[in-house]
Amino acid sequence: MAPHHITMTAQLRELALAERFELGPYSLQVCELSADQMPVRRRHSYIDLTHGRILLRSGLAPGHWRRAFIHALVRLVHYSQAVLLHESTEEHLTHSLASGLSQFARRNPRLTWALLRAINPNVRRRMRMPVRLVIGSAGWTVRTLTVKTAARLRLFGQADLERRRIELDPALSGTQLAVIFLHESVHGVHHEIGVTDHTPLRIAHSREADALLAFFATNPLAAGWWFGLLQPRPDPLTIDRSPQAADESGRRLRP
Repeated sequence: MAPHHITMTAQLRELALAERFELGPYSLQVCELSADQMPVRRRHSYIDLTHGRILLRSGLAPGHWRRAFIHALVRLVHYSQAVLLHESTEEHLTHSLASGLSQFARRNPRLTWALLRAINPNVRRRMRMPVRLVIGSAGWTVRTLTVKTAARLRLFGQADLERRRIELDPALSGTQLAVIFLHESVHGVHHEIGVTDHTPLRIAHSREADALLAFFATNPLAAGWWFGLLQPRPDPLTIDRSPQAADESGRRLRP
């Protein structure tokens, strides 16, 4: 593992162990236990909702620690979104993962940014929508639908699996754009890793977690753009526009 990944994972671990995070109705603390103290010894992570804890095995190498955290997070997302039923379809899994991860990022920005940086230290916040993605080993494109097409199809977005193309409604912005972008991307992820309506949930969640790590690792520009969409924007009605407001150089403006 590269030195930057080790450093960023250490920072993620330090933050995760120090601060509680929230998802759905839950407030949880990440804790480490030795293998013989883990509720299931062979597992690297365990969700203990009764006591509000995410348990990770102590002594894991940085890469294994990061993977264990992601696997626990994916299972928690689906549980908090109530998608743990055996009859859950691929569409259920897709919406659950996209909306749940977006909620996690919005409510826990410091932890989410540390996680994205640990996955790929080159992630940066950016304003421009990505036009290309790597999902699995395949190249995908991202484009905006025309206004007429979006109105005719009456949808926020779609994943064209044959053309490997994600198409988004031009009217979307902010949180809704982030959720729909990730939703359609997850459809692409499921397509590439073979998650279908018939995949057992335990296998689907495990594949999703590993594929999510790969998705954010190979698409740092998309990761930074998605994260930025979820962060609150200043309310223009609350911006100080009084005569005494300072200009960009810090000087007071004349009345």
